[in-house]
Amino acid sequence: MKKASILLLVIALAGFALGSCVKEVITYCPFCGQANLKEVSDYDKGTGLTSIYYKCQNSNCGRKFGAGKL
Repeated sequence: MKKASILLLVIALAGFALGSCVKEVITYCPFCGQANLKEVSDYDKGTGLTSIYYKCQNSNCGRKFGAGKL
């Protein structure tokens, strides 16, 4: 029983470590270089999918980018 709980703990820690690596942190807009970004998520009721993208808050730029905008 003790070995099973240790194995479960190791698997959980590995899952958290891999999960934290999946999402990259975007710190600046690749179009204007400003660091003022907002993460936006849209849920489509028809498909049941959520798309996540970033929007630049710079008034001169305002571009949207990210994997959700492909």
